[in-house]
Amino acid sequence: MPLRYEQIMKILQECGFVFDHQTWSHKRYKKWGDWVTVWFHKEFPPKTAKSMLQSIADSIGVEVKDLTKKYGIKL
Repeated sequence: MPLRYEQIMKILQECGFVFDHQTWSHKRYKKWGDWVTVWFHKEFPPKTAKSMLQSIADSIGVEVKDLTKKYGIKL
């Protein structure tokens, strides 16, 4: 099951990221000095999903596998 836009938004919100700004269909969310760019799309390709999850995991200090397990995401 691919990662959906709603799921990534839920993860960002629960991890404490806040909206910073938007350029076209790309939204940037920040937490401390880190940021994640999310483009508005129904489903993300596996490489894009993994990259976004990696950025989030690095920002909050956990492993990607922990995020995928917690939210039931299969990459």
